[in-house]
Amino acid sequence: MPQLVDFEGQQHEFPDDFTPADIQRALASVPAAAAPPAPGLGAQNAAAAGRLYVTPEAPQPIDRPASLLPSSVGGAVRDFTVGAQGVGKGLTDIVTGPFDLAAGAQNLVTGGINKVFGTNIAPAIPASKLVEKATSVLPGIDPATMSRSEKLAYDVNRFGTQAAGTGAMLAQRAPQVAEAAARSDTAVGRVLDHMARLYTEAPARTLVGDTIGGISAGVAVNAADDFIPEHPVGGDWIKTTANILAPLVGGAGANTLQGTVEGLAGTIRNLASKTFASAPAPIPLNPNTKAPFIMADVDRAATKIQAAASGAPRALAQDVRENAAALARPTEAGATPLQSSAMPTSGLLSGDPGLITAEHRARLETSPDFIKRDQNVKAEAAERVESMRDPEADLSSVMRRAAQVREERMGAAESDILQREDATRAVDRIRAVQGEPFGALANSEVKANASRRLDEALVDRTYVPARAEKNRLFDSAPGRAEELPADSVFAAIDRIRGSANNLAPGTVPEDFMRRLNALRPQIVEHPPESGQMINVGGPGTALGGDLADLRKFIGPAHQQAQARGNFDLADNLQVLRRAVNRTIEEAPGYAEANANYGQFAERFRPERNDEMAKFTKELDRGGQNADGELNRGANPPSDTAGRFLASRETAATVPRALEGSPAAEAGHAALRDYLRADFAKSALNPDGTVNSIRANAWSQNHADVLAQFPAVRGEFDDITAAARRGEQMSAQARADLEAARTARKATEAEIDRSAVGTLLREDPRSVAQKFLGSKYGADAKLDEINALIKSDPQALRGWKAAVSEVLADKVQGTRQIGETLEVQFARLAKEFKDNEALLAKTFSPEEMNNLRQAHKILSYFKEAEKRASVGSDTAEKLNIPGWAQLAVRHFKGDLAGGGLIKRFKLLLEMLPSNKQNADEIIHMAWFDPNVAAFLLERPVKNPNLPQYNIDLRRLIAAANASRESQGD
Repeated sequence: MPQLVDFEGQQHEFPDDFTPADIQRALASVPAAAAPPAPGLGAQNAAAAGRLYVTPEAPQPIDRPASLLPSSVGGAVRDFTVGAQGVGKGLTDIVTGPFDLAAGAQNLVTGGINKVFGTNIAPAIPASKLVEKATSVLPGIDPATMSRSEKLAYDVNRFGTQAAGTGAMLAQRAPQVAEAAARSDTAVGRVLDHMARLYTEAPARTLVGDTIGGISAGVAVNAADDFIPEHPVGGDWIKTTANILAPLVGGAGANTLQGTVEGLAGTIRNLASKTFASAPAPIPLNPNTKAPFIMADVDRAATKIQAAASGAPRALAQDVRENAAALARPTEAGATPLQSSAMPTSGLLSGDPGLITAEHRARLETSPDFIKRDQNVKAEAAERVESMRDPEADLSSVMRRAAQVREERMGAAESDILQREDATRAVDRIRAVQGEPFGALANSEVKANASRRLDEALVDRTYVPARAEKNRLFDSAPGRAEELPADSVFAAIDRIRGSANNLAPGTVPEDFMRRLNALRPQIVEHPPESGQMINVGGPGTALGGDLADLRKFIGPAHQQAQARGNFDLADNLQVLRRAVNRTIEEAPGYAEANANYGQFAERFRPERNDEMAKFTKELDRGGQNADGELNRGANPPSDTAGRFLASRETAATVPRALEGSPAAEAGHAALRDYLRADFAKSALNPDGTVNSIRANAWSQNHADVLAQFPAVRGEFDDITAAARRGEQMSAQARADLEAARTARKATEAEIDRSAVGTLLREDPRSVAQKFLGSKYGADAKLDEINALIKSDPQALRGWKAAVSEVLADKVQGTRQIGETLEVQFARLAKEFKDNEALLAKTFSPEEMNNLRQAHKILSYFKEAEKRASVGSDTAEKLNIPGWAQLAVRHFKGDLAGGGLIKRFKLLLEMLPSNKQNADEIIHMAWFDPNVAAFLLERPVKNPNLPQYNIDLRRLIAAANASRESQGD
């Protein structure tokens, strides 16, 4: 099992096969503790634990110099082992550095707490110490046994590896840090980004400086370990301070020496080439001596102009070239190439605040040259703006075009009104033609005449001939003069008399009754009681004519009985009439008369309430006058049509009566005329047109009557539909006419409000002035104007001239530049900002490019407002290193040393220099973009490049202090 040994208050483990000699040698390599343990404490603790206790002996370092070329293979191996251990320790320190720093910070806090509150909080053990303890069993050389030269090599390799390794990792991170657009999310990442930025410009040079500083830090740390005791007399803080400052002081000294050597070497190397080499082709000859400038002059000028730049010199050189080329060789159609004598100065072309500020100082020194160039530039811009004017254009052509458009639009509106008026008049004519036939019918006389014509056809030409034919047939019938058996009639009379209501006198003519009774046979016994029956009365027969005449009286008697409410009598009379009819119908020779009578009765008197029956009976009762004409006082012919056309039932009797009559057509024509006259009186408007509403109402009111006359009904349906269509067409035509008139007014108002009306009332220049000064609605109105004038070249030219004149007046000042007035950039920029879209709609792309070029030329003067904070001109003078000034002030004092340094600087300034030639080159660069771009692109040594990473040096020093603060 492992052997445990207490040594100076600490336990150490050794393999079980170690001899006491091996353990003693191993413990000899352990550094001595800061304070010796209590005598005998280790032995007592070991005895109490039953362990072996070995009295430690301080390891003795080997006093031999480190040899690069050893005399034996063993020496070379040891040297390699020392170097490898130093490199390995440096790599270990890199890995454990963050943890060591954390332990050191914790120890500072706990140490303060222990001192203030008297506590005894154990210190944190750095991670590097734990790694040393874990790797102590590995073969190697204990640093405590190394000689001074070996320990120096060990520390040099250790600290050099720390600086080179950490710097290499930071240099590898630098490109990503330079390209990052946002800060790191973590605090550690932001710290690493800050330390890595120094490697962005010259990573190799900075890394070399870090390595040199790390090697020097190792030398300083080794010296502190050798010459400062572990426990100095003044206190342990001396050793701690030395551990912190040693890496910093050693690295600072080495890097200062490095810078001095690099400066002297560079000066010697470049002195010959810069003194005698001529300037390259882009740099012109010296205007004073007509000789070429030397490279030293060019480098000095390049250094000076690049030092003045705020941005990256190479990027600024590209900007100067591109901006100058855009003006000298424009690619836009319509843009005019800018002459070199009118090219903006290089500082303005760059847009860089630093170069603009440097150029501003040059303007104060040599103002005439800059004034002349500025005037040339402004004159070129003014000429481009002035070229937009067109004095030959006819501005009145714009107004003429507006008047023409107004006339066209108003003419179209007027034409529409005329068309609508023609359509309205055409519809009115159609309606007038439709109502014209009814105009002459709309009076009572027409209706009366139509009624008379109907009466004539119905009575005179239909009923009267039919009645006469009926009477003729009966009058001429063979059975009229014959004796007909009247037994059935006598039996009917007897049956009536035998009933409750006998035939009262006056019911039928008494004379007829007496004659009829005289015809009745009377069978009596004669002589009396002889048993012989003889007829002492009539023959028992009656003339057919008498029986036919009897029917004339039975009908009125029957009607009177019904009117008086004597319904029994009415029934008996009806029985009598049937008996008479049967007797006559059965009589020979009466068949034709009876058949005709049946047709007559069905046609004119189908039943007693039939209007035609009433009408014909009234005619029959009225009788005739002496001339043989019917008496019409009770039913005049002028009322006949109104009587029969009053209802559906009465109207139905007219076609029945006229059917088969030769006057049927005339009757229907008269009936149609009567209805048309009545329709005209009801449906005509005062202007003679048919009113569809009243026409439809008349048709609805007379629908039942018209249904009896299909032909007439169809005609009136067509009339009503035509009237309805006519009114609809008339209403639509008048609505269209009113809409056309309204549209004309709207068109006129719109024209007055639109660009057409504006151009008619105002001068085109006034209109353009309002457009370019307005922010709202100008775009739409300009579109109207462009649409208005696009087809008229003269008007288009006139409008452009008006806009260009207004634009020139708005952007030009009162000062004369060349042959034109100066264009104010602020005004032109404002017009571009507010009205570029409007201008682009007015001018062609070529004209706009010409105007944009003027704006671009003047925009460079806006760049002159940029200013950068300008430092002193110490970069132009040979500077004295800070360490040299510190040394002089240390030995001579601040007052005397400062005066000595001042006199030395004055002496350096009085030495011959190429400052004047460099100023000449810079002066030419302001006026020649190629020279300026060449100077900005020329490689020059940057005195501000970091020689080393001071933050890295501080970090390594802090980590070393954290490790040493814990001790062993």
